[in-house]
Amino acid sequence: MAYVLFISENKLKDSTAVNLNVDVDILLPFVREAQKLYVETALGTELTNHLKNQIIAGTLAGADKTLVDEYIGDMLPGYSLYHALPYLRFKVENGNVYSKTSETGTPLSTAEAQHLREEILNTASYYRERMIDYIRNNTASFPDYSTNSGADVNPSIDNYYAGMNLERPRQGTELTLRNFLNAGD
Repeated sequence: MAYVLFISENKLKDSTAVNLNVDVDILLPFVREAQKLYVETALGTELTNHLKNQIIAGTLAGADKTLVDEYIGDMLPGYSLYHALPYLRFKVENGNVYSKTSETGTPLSTAEAQHLREEILNTASYYRERMIDYIRNNTASFPDYSTNSGADVNPSIDNYYAGMNLERPRQGTELTLRNFLNAGD
């Protein structure tokens, strides 16, 4: 499959806090990465490839166009910036990593940078949730959504990750606070 992106450089820069002077060559790998990590896992391989083929052929229309323009187009810039942000400050050259500095600004602390990334991730996750809802409420318009097989990525309806497992214990196992606290004994 050709290297097809669902958003343009202009869409990325217009939809995020990325300065218009940031080199597109720095950003594009992160758009591609975000597309693989968040778009393909939500749409599945078949629907993703279907949309890419329509973009290549210039035949994107109807529900597919709505999905790309209004849902993927809202979600993908945020995830791209989320992944690019740590690398905008650094440059990798000839086996070395250099930190860039600005004459007119002060760098963010690690805590401030992490908070900024969390805000970007929260916004992107909201738009991903909207995209998943749109597809699930219009499955008749997306027949490729449920035709994945073999090594294809199956679409996931899970969006938010809280870093905590909230599953109920399986039958026959009972985990109480007392058992948990005494487990190290």
